[in-house]
Amino acid sequence: MNKLITLISILICIVGGYLLSQHIFSIFVGGEGLFIWLTMLCASIWFGRHNKDSIYRLFKDIHQSNLEDIERQELKDQEAEVIK
Repeated sequence: MNKLITLISILICIVGGYLLSQHIFSIFVGGEGLFIWLTMLCASIWFGRHNKDSIYRLFKDIHQSNLEDIERQELKDQEAEVIK
């Protein structure tokens, strides 16, 4: 039942997003519609940042993982220089 609710909510979001984008592009011509669409996308990511499954947290976790990998690599390089 939980998977069905998740699937229905995803479909509603996709259809709603499509209809909203069609409406926005019918009002604005050219780049204005794209600008508004990107602004809405960025705002939804920003306002969803406290959700544990949000895109914001995913990017933050990837960034933190990359920083830890850099620190580990620097320590290995320093150890290799000391051994030489």
